[in-house]
Amino acid sequence: MAARKRNISARGGNQDNKDSTTTARNTFPSKTTNQNAQSNSSSTKSAAVAVSRIMNTLVSLFMIAMLNPLIFNALHYLQSYNNIQHKLTPKRDFPYEWETYTYNDIREYFNCRQRSKDMDKPLPTLDDWNLLRKAYTLIVDSTKTWNDPVPPTEGYSFEQGKAVPPPYYAKQSEGKGRGLFASRDITKGELVHNGEISDIVFPGYDAIKWKEFVFSLPRDFACDCTDWHWMQMKHEGDDYHMVAALDISVLMNSGGEEFGPGRTPNVLPEDKYSGKQFALRDIVKDEEILTDYDAYWTDWSEVGL
Repeated sequence: MAARKRNISARGGNQDNKDSTTTARNTFPSKTTNQNAQSNSSSTKSAAVAVSRIMNTLVSLFMIAMLNPLIFNALHYLQSYNNIQHKLTPKRDFPYEWETYTYNDIREYFNCRQRSKDMDKPLPTLDDWNLLRKAYTLIVDSTKTWNDPVPPTEGYSFEQGKAVPPPYYAKQSEGKGRGLFASRDITKGELVHNGEISDIVFPGYDAIKWKEFVFSLPRDFACDCTDWHWMQMKHEGDDYHMVAALDISVLMNSGGEEFGPGRTPNVLPEDKYSGKQFALRDIVKDEEILTDYDAYWTDWSEVGL
């Protein structure tokens, strides 16, 4: 019996070993379990990556939303700059010896007589004024900035620090083309236009920069500038310079005698050096504002024209 017990014990030991082996096998994950675990781990990682991508996308969209005005303005400026570059005539395409052209030579070169006689010319658009302004910056003065909150289609800031235009607006004037009209009642002696704010002066007494500016422009704009711009001595004893304004203030018509009867100026500069124009009498709302072009002496040869 003892031996039997030993056998039984041995068999029992074998059973224990078998059970132990089974238990040992069960303590290691099966191939299927490993695959499931790996699948779960992959799913978790994929979800984390997806969430991360979504968060990055949201952050990017937020940044784009914040920067969009800046990006838009920058792209718009670059596009506008490129468009203007394409519209401007490069110096290599100027007429031969353009530097020697007189005022009348320039008018003849562009056939401006026809343009000047056209009384149905449309009012300049904001893009038109911007083209002229950026041409001025590119050719004449690279430091010039145009940050007035009042758009050139309305004039300029009539008072420093206030986005209020001068008391006039632009529209077609019967028999005169484009003109300026009172936007409200104006009293005698009141300041109507302040060229000290809006005027720009072309440097040099020989008008070379003015010529380069004009020759760079499309024909219609070049002719308009020969009509709009004038020569003026800004201070007593100073040289004469070509002067302009790149806003609607240059559309002011003349009521001088040379333009026919029935046209009397209702505004004039305080003196030949000043750009400030004052009302000579009461001006009612919607009445055309007329100056006298002869208020500033003109001899083109004084500025190299």
